[in-house]
Amino acid sequence: MLRTILFILLYLAANPLLAQNSIPTTQLTSLEGASHSTDDIFKTGQPILLVFWATWCSHTTTGLTEIQDDYFLDWVDDHNLKVVAVATDDAKTSTRVPLIANSSGWEYEMYSDVNGDFRRAMGINNAPYLILINPEGEI
Repeated sequence: MLRTILFILLYLAANPLLAQNSIPTTQLTSLEGASHSTDDIFKTGQPILLVFWATWCSHTTTGLTEIQDDYFLDWVDDHNLKVVAVATDDAKTSTRVPLIANSSGWEYEMYSDVNGDFRRAMGINNAPYLILINPEGEI
């Protein structure tokens, strides 16, 4: 699993088709329903793993659980890595996001992008999608 994640991260870092090299300014919604600017979420001065996921995608829910169980604490301790998970569920399935996130025991910052504004601004078509952001906020 770690090799797969590293391969994906390296591929994304080298992929010239990625739409931009920084995070666009939009709004995301926390699991509690509060609106947050992506500027506040992603400009922290630490490396960030951004994971786009969806409740209907078993690959993403399994992957988030594996990251939590096998790697998360080491990544935080060794690299000060912040993990941000953004659910791409639409209005029809978005009510399941807090249920799945809370019952899974994930310790990540969790947000929803119900209207898909952030996903579209990032040029993401579908979950799962992983993006590594450096401490300067660059993809």
